[in-house]
Amino acid sequence: MRRNRFLVLVFLIFLWACQPSGEEQIRQTLNQRGEALKKKDLSLYLSCISKDYQDREGDRDQLQKRMEVYFKTFDRIDFDYWDRSIQIEGETATVIQQFHLEVEKGGKTNRFSAKEAFLLRKEGGHWKIFKGL
Repeated sequence: MRRNRFLVLVFLIFLWACQPSGEEQIRQTLNQRGEALKKKDLSLYLSCISKDYQDREGDRDQLQKRMEVYFKTFDRIDFDYWDRSIQIEGETATVIQQFHLEVEKGGKTNRFSAKEAFLLRKEGGHWKIFKGL
């Protein structure tokens, strides 16, 4: 009986150690957002966004409408980032990163490079962007 308890304890510790860190989970969410932009996949993009999203540009519904227009307007979207900084404070996190966005329509390409900052929070075990896009 004692041996079984020990094995269960070892197994639980192993499972806990295999869980991605909060920072890694945030990276996964942000990478998913980048993939959604490149694929122009609205549903994948929205899976990264909190239902309570709110910013100076509006709420989640307005963000969704904006993204629908972008995905329909551009033939190609390419998105890369670098110099990413993640600060976690409990159930919220701040991300600052440099990015490069390239969009193409009708053979014409536009490029943008800038720094972006946004906030995430943990919702139902997943990190979601809730401010800053």
